[in-house]
Amino acid sequence: MQSIDINLIEQRARALRAQEIQRVSGVCAERMALYFQLMGRSLGSLLATLSELLRPLFSWIPPQHHAR
Repeated sequence: MQSIDINLIEQRARALRAQEIQRVSGVCAERMALYFQLMGRSLGSLLATLSELLRPLFSWIPPQHHAR
């Protein structure tokens, strides 16, 4: 019967856990970057639409009344 080296198993488990945490951190960072890009583009589109909707309100020039 072979002996079980618990210390070796724990070291291997810690190394695998550290690798998985680094992998998940990288995936999260990539997704957050993508989310912020999409959010920024959506916000830019929203602001462009709002500016087009508000432009007539601020560009109206009342007619000049001429005194005769």
